[in-house]
Amino acid sequence: MIILSYVLIAVISYLLGSLNFGVIISRKLIKDDVRNHGSGNAGSTNMLRNFGKGTAAITMLGDMLKVVVAIVISFQIIKFTPATLEYTENMINIDMQMLIKSLSGFFCVLGHIFPCFFGFKGGKGVATAGGMVFVVDWRIALILLAVFILIVAVTRYVSLGSIVMALLYPAFMYIFYKDIILCVIALVFTLIVVVAHRENIKKLINHTENKISFKKK
Repeated sequence: MIILSYVLIAVISYLLGSLNFGVIISRKLIKDDVRNHGSGNAGSTNMLRNFGKGTAAITMLGDMLKVVVAIVISFQIIKFTPATLEYTENMINIDMQMLIKSLSGFFCVLGHIFPCFFGFKGGKGVATAGGMVFVVDWRIALILLAVFILIVAVTRYVSLGSIVMALLYPAFMYIFYKDIILCVIALVFTLIVVVAHRENIKKLINHTENKISFKKK
């Protein structure tokens, strides 16, 4: 029964992740699809470059909150699973809590990158991944956020900051928890995010990647 619960968690988290707010907002508010512009990405950075700060902020918030909702629902599923019915959410041991958060967050990010509702073409998972890491462990999230801000401030490459964050995530999971299952999930997560940024990596190597501007136009 517990296996079925984990399968249900994966499916629900993936479906919630597939609610790509870049596509939803651009279609509903602007009557356009952000994927038809700029990088073709449905994330907040492309929303910022093409439709402004307001839509970008809403997109980022929505993409972060959906992973929080997915994890909350996942805990409720486990809470009422017969095998763990005698526990309250607070009594579930720390290892199970981390596993639930990591599993749910992983599939939510997967849904964001490959959304079933939008032809499996979504964003690159940065905002959703950020929301996941904050829920998994706020200490790791703050460290990665500081690294991201520093890299973007120095290089003005959002993609580079995102890639470095993804690469560092498994390392910090090992440092803080030393759990092989959590590290494997983190490594697979990193691989997916890096693959999603493959075109950005090529552009970074060729020095053709777009830089973000901090100046008002």
